[in-house]
Amino acid sequence: MSYFDQSGNIREELLDQEAIRIAESFVIRNQKYPTKLNKAKSLSSAQLRRFFGEFRQLEKKVTAKSFDEVKPLIKMVKSKVSYAANRQQAFPSTFKDFLIRNVNQINSEKEFEAFMLHFEAVVGFFYGIEGVRND
Repeated sequence: MSYFDQSGNIREELLDQEAIRIAESFVIRNQKYPTKLNKAKSLSSAQLRRFFGEFRQLEKKVTAKSFDEVKPLIKMVKSKVSYAANRQQAFPSTFKDFLIRNVNQINSEKEFEAFMLHFEAVVGFFYGIEGVRND
């Protein structure tokens, strides 16, 4: 996956269709009542906020320092999400995979900025899913 099209612009799909698909992958529906979430298996809004907040803090550091100084901290998020996934029962592998896949692709400030827009779109669509805000 690339963040950019052939012209070097961020791909629109990252902020639209792909973001919707990814947000929906974090939510597991109750088999008996498909309109309700299976909270025991779905990503909680608190978990999503925790990681999105961490990336916002890293974004501030990139602005204050240089990308190269902050890059190791960005890469360290992979270990944090792996730890959280192994520690918490209600932590879908799709969320862990999403963060690890994207962190692996961040090698420049421009890629980090594109990822932040993508992640922000995913968060927005996640909160738009019915039943998510009830935790």
